Formats: sequence, structure tokens, C-alpha cells
Amino acid sequence: MKNKKVTLYIPCFNAEKYIEPCLKAVLGQDYPIDEILVIDDGSSDRTPELASRFPVRFIRHPENKGLASVRNSAIKNSKGDFLASLDADCVPDKSWLKSLMRNFSSKVAGVGGRLLENQHDNPVDLWRAAHMRQEWGDRKSDSISFLFGSNNVFRKKILLDTGGYDMRHTSNYEDVDISRRVKKAGHVLIYDPRAVVCHIRRDSFFSVLDTFWNWNFGYHQEKGYYDGLEGIYLKIKENIGLGNRFMEEDFRKGKTELLYLDLLVSIYLSLKDFFFLHNKMFPSPKISRERFYVSYVSLIDLTLFYHLDSRNKSFRTLVPHRERSFQNLFAFLLLTGKALVKEKEDRVFLERLFTYFLGNFAENRDADLDFLVKKLSLMVDLHKDWSGFLKKAHPNLDREFLSTFLRNFQKSWNSLTHDIPGLFKLIKESQEISIKKEGR
Repeated sequence: MKNKKVTLYIPCFNAEKYIEPCLKAVLGQDYPIDEILVIDDGSSDRTPELASRFPVRFIRHPENKGLASVRNSAIKNSKGDFLASLDADCVPDKSWLKSLMRNFSSKVAGVGGRLLENQHDNPVDLWRAAHMRQEWGDRKSDSISFLFGSNNVFRKKILLDTGGYDMRHTSNYEDVDISRRVKKAGHVLIYDPRAVVCHIRRDSFFSVLDTFWNWNFGYHQEKGYYDGLEGIYLKIKENIGLGNRFMEEDFRKGKTELLYLDLLVSIYLSLKDFFFLHNKMFPSPKISRERFYVSYVSLIDLTLFYHLDSRNKSFRTLVPHRERSFQNLFAFLLLTGKALVKEKEDRVFLERLFTYFLGNFAENRDADLDFLVKKLSLMVDLHKDWSGFLKKAHPNLDREFLSTFLRNFQKSWNSLTHDIPGLFKLIKESQEISIKKEGR
């Protein structure tokens, strides 16, 4: 087989934990690589320093522009006729590139390999391996829908002919989009499971669900879910249905340590969708010492509103309209917490749950955050049914979003707990294991 000229590039953004083992494995490939590009997308860590120790060509974006921009920089700056892509948190087998390149014929535009998860000692990483797979199975195929961006080779000319990567896809989905356009132009894409890379990434609760949301953002944007609240309500149903499916699947397979993250899928994705849509109108809440008073007043305000007679139509909130994101967040958590525990008092479970969600909006884990978590947990216990305040008009609450989520979530939760005896106990055990493993 005559060797074809290959440029290999590695997209990087704050990849200091992974870039060295990745580059060592690249330099050990048994197929000749004409040039190696490391394209840094505005990293603020030691990625540039570490990468510069290797015989690579380093290209730096002064600010973070996203994956599509990085891939287009690779096309623009590469010399080879074939463009190989490898994620910075992947370590390829020695024969990875050779296995990909042997598949090229005149009709083949691109070839992708198989990504295997390398971390197995943490429920978060196990969850990623179960529900965020980047492979198409054990058999070679030319009927796959797209090539995963984590590891592939494309003919550069075909990437140029199809217009390059769509700059709108800053975090994910750019691989799906380019594959679709290449196939539409009549070219063939091949998946070869013999070309293996190991994924050495480690995730946290925060990072794995954010990545999962980003993975599917482009697809959901195409479906119109973010065009308005009606789309978000459809997305809520999809989020809850997805969380249900994951729980049923993991329970059936005996992977009960994953159930807590399965539960978080329904809740977290819906909250993230809500704030993404509303961020144009008001900012997401930011819990800090300087703004702690807004958080606390928001909780007091909700308590007062709960006791207000539903016939009273002139409630005057203590919280300015510009700060309404806090009240929507806290109301969402109160409703979700009560739907989960119902009549049972389970303060530890709720405090851990609330710590996770509020931690996404907090600058630091400190006494102020702990105070808000304990206050929210106490408020769940205080009243039998927080959904009562959805019957009233509060100037800061998006009642339609809150009631849509609660209605779908309660229906789903009731069905799950009926079909899976002892589900709540299993989820609590999963929560405890996950937090212990993460060291939090």
C-alpha cells in the first residue's frame, strides 16, 4: 500500500491533563504522518506549554471560537491530502491510523474508528460509557450516519468542496453536519472498529451532563426546540422520557449505580434548556457573596407567596423583576424536591440534590451556599404541596414552564416507582456512591 500524505490535527481547549499522552501515542503510530498540528482554541491552562515540547506545529486562536472553527483552521493550515482528527483526551492504538487509511478507495471520503472508554472506577465515567458511546459496534460498515469527530480521517478536498465545517456548531454536532453533507454529495463514509482509540477523560456531575446537553444541542436547535416556549415544552417531555429510558435500561442491566445520574438527566437538562432560552431576556442566576441577599430574599418571597390567598391578584414581590431568575430556580427545585420525596422526609438526599444544582450557579462552595441548601430542604418539609402556588399569579415566576415540567415529571416518576419497586432507595444508594467516588 502506497502511503498517502496525512496531516493529523488535535483540537485543544484546556487539555493540559491529556495532551502529553495523546501526543506520545500519535508519535508512535506505525503509519507515517507528514505533519502534526495542535490547534489551541484559547486555552487558559498549560496546554500551549506542554504541547510545545513535542515536534508539532502549534496554531493558537487568541480566544475560544469553538470546534467548527478549529477544524476549519486545520483545513486551512494543513499540507496533506488527507486530514486526520484526534481529540486531545484520546490515546490511539499504535495501528490506529494505518487501520483507517487502508480503507480509502476512490469512492471513500472519510473513515472513522472506534472509541473505547478507559475509565471504569467512577459512576460518572461509567454513565458516559453507557449513554455517550462514540462507536458503531463490532462490525465494519459503510452505512453509518456520521463519523465521530473524536477520531477520523477525511479527504481534505472533499471537506473543502462541501464548504468546510459550519461555524454555528461551536461545541458539538459539527461532525454530524459535515458527514451528512459529504454523504449527500454522493461520497462514502466507512466505520472500521479495528481502528481503536482509548478515551482517557474523567468527568464530574457538572461536566458530563453539560457535555451531554452540548452533544445534542445542534440537533435540538434544528428541530426548533429553542425557537420559543412551545419548543421548550416539547423538549421537557423528551428530557423526561430520556431519563426514564436510561433508568429502565440501567435497572434492567443491573447498573443501579447509574440511577442517580439518570434521574439528573430529566431535571438538569430541563433547567438548562429553560435558562438557555431565557438568557436573552434575563441572566442566569449567579450565587455569590455580593448577591447572597437576592437569593435569600427570593426564598422569603416564595414563602410569603405560598401563604397568600389565591384570590389575591395583587401580590407585590420583594424581588426586582430583573432578578426573577433566582425565583424560577428556587421554585423549580422546591417543586422537584417535593415531587421526589412526597410524604417521606429525606433531608440528606435533598440537600445533596440541591447542592448539585445550586453549585452550578455558585461562585464557590461556601457557608452561603450551604445555608441556601439547608433552607431549601427545610422549605420542602414545611408544606405538603408546593404546587399550590402555581395556581396563583406571581410576577416573577414562569408558571407555564414550572407547571409543564412538574406535570410531566410527576407522571413519569409515579410510573417509574410503580414499575421498579424500591427505585427511590436505589437512587439514594446511587447518589451516595457517586458522591463518594467523586470525592465531594
